[in-house]
Amino acid sequence: MNTMFLLMAEHGSAEIPVEKIAPLFGLSRAEACKRACRQALPVPAYQPGSQKAPWMVDVRDLAAYIDAQREKARKDWERMRGHPFSSSSH
Repeated sequence: MNTMFLLMAEHGSAEIPVEKIAPLFGLSRAEACKRACRQALPVPAYQPGSQKAPWMVDVRDLAAYIDAQREKARKDWERMRGHPFSSSSH
Protein backbone atom coordinates (compact mmCIF):
# COMPACT_ATOMS: atom_id res chain seq x y z
CA MET A 1 0.00 0.00 0.00
CA ASN A 2 0.92 3.62 -0.41
CA THR A 3 2.61 5.21 2.61
CA MET A 4 0.54 8.37 2.32
CA PHE A 5 -2.77 6.49 2.43
CA LEU A 6 -1.61 4.36 5.34
CA LEU A 7 -0.70 7.51 7.28
CA MET A 8 -4.06 9.09 6.45
CA ALA A 9 -5.84 5.96 7.65
CA GLU A 10 -3.79 5.90 10.85
CA HIS A 11 -4.20 9.59 11.68
CA GLY A 12 -7.59 10.25 10.06
CA SER A 13 -6.45 13.42 8.33
CA ALA A 14 -4.06 14.89 5.77
CA GLU A 15 -2.72 17.15 8.53
CA ILE A 16 -0.90 15.39 11.35
CA PRO A 17 -0.04 17.10 14.64
CA VAL A 18 3.71 17.25 15.26
CA GLU A 19 3.09 15.94 18.78
CA LYS A 20 1.75 12.67 17.34
CA ILE A 21 4.77 12.00 15.14
CA ALA A 22 7.50 13.15 17.56
CA PRO A 23 8.50 9.54 18.42
CA LEU A 24 9.09 8.85 14.72
CA PHE A 25 11.93 11.36 14.90
CA GLY A 26 13.15 10.14 18.29
CA LEU A 27 11.93 13.32 19.99
CA SER A 28 9.72 14.20 22.91
CA ARG A 29 6.54 16.10 22.10
CA ALA A 30 7.97 19.29 23.57
CA GLU A 31 11.24 19.03 21.63
CA ALA A 32 9.39 18.28 18.38
CA CYS A 33 7.26 21.42 18.82
CA LYS A 34 10.35 23.52 19.55
CA ARG A 35 12.02 22.19 16.42
CA ALA A 36 8.87 22.77 14.38
CA CYS A 37 8.95 26.41 15.42
CA ARG A 38 12.54 26.66 14.12
CA GLN A 39 11.77 24.54 11.01
CA ALA A 40 14.39 22.09 12.29
CA LEU A 41 12.39 18.88 11.71
CA PRO A 42 13.20 16.67 8.71
CA VAL A 43 9.83 17.72 7.22
CA PRO A 44 8.15 21.14 6.94
CA ALA A 45 5.78 22.08 9.77
CA TYR A 46 3.14 24.79 9.91
CA GLN A 47 0.44 26.26 12.10
CA PRO A 48 -2.85 26.44 10.22
CA GLY A 49 -4.89 29.54 10.94
CA SER A 50 -3.06 31.22 13.79
CA GLN A 51 0.07 31.22 15.91
CA LYS A 52 -1.91 29.53 18.69
CA ALA A 53 -2.79 26.54 16.50
CA PRO A 54 -0.84 23.32 17.02
CA TRP A 55 2.11 22.60 14.75
CA MET A 56 1.12 20.30 11.89
CA VAL A 57 2.83 18.27 9.18
CA ASP A 58 1.30 17.49 5.80
CA VAL A 59 0.82 13.77 5.24
CA ARG A 60 2.46 14.03 1.79
CA ASP A 61 5.66 15.45 3.27
CA LEU A 62 5.78 12.84 6.03
CA ALA A 63 5.13 10.02 3.55
CA ALA A 64 7.91 11.28 1.27
CA TYR A 65 10.30 11.40 4.25
CA ILE A 66 9.40 7.85 5.35
CA ASP A 67 9.73 6.52 1.79
CA ALA A 68 13.12 8.22 1.37
CA GLN A 69 14.36 6.73 4.66
CA ARG A 70 13.16 3.29 3.58
CA GLU A 71 14.93 3.62 0.22
CA LYS A 72 18.14 4.72 1.92
CA ALA A 73 17.97 1.73 4.27
CA ARG A 74 17.32 -0.62 1.35
CA LYS A 75 20.35 0.71 -0.55
CA ASP A 76 22.53 0.40 2.55
CA TRP A 77 21.30 -3.17 3.06
CA GLU A 78 22.07 -4.05 -0.57
CA ARG A 79 25.53 -2.47 -0.36
CA MET A 80 26.35 -4.44 2.80
CA ARG A 81 24.95 -7.72 1.46
CA GLY A 82 26.34 -7.36 -2.04
CA HIS A 83 23.07 -8.25 -3.75
CA PRO A 84 19.70 -6.59 -4.43
CA PHE A 85 16.85 -6.93 -1.98
CA SER A 86 13.97 -9.08 -3.18
CA SER A 87 10.76 -9.07 -1.19
CA SER A 88 9.72 -12.31 -2.92
CA SER A 89 12.59 -14.25 -1.32
CA HIS A 90 10.63 -14.87 1.90
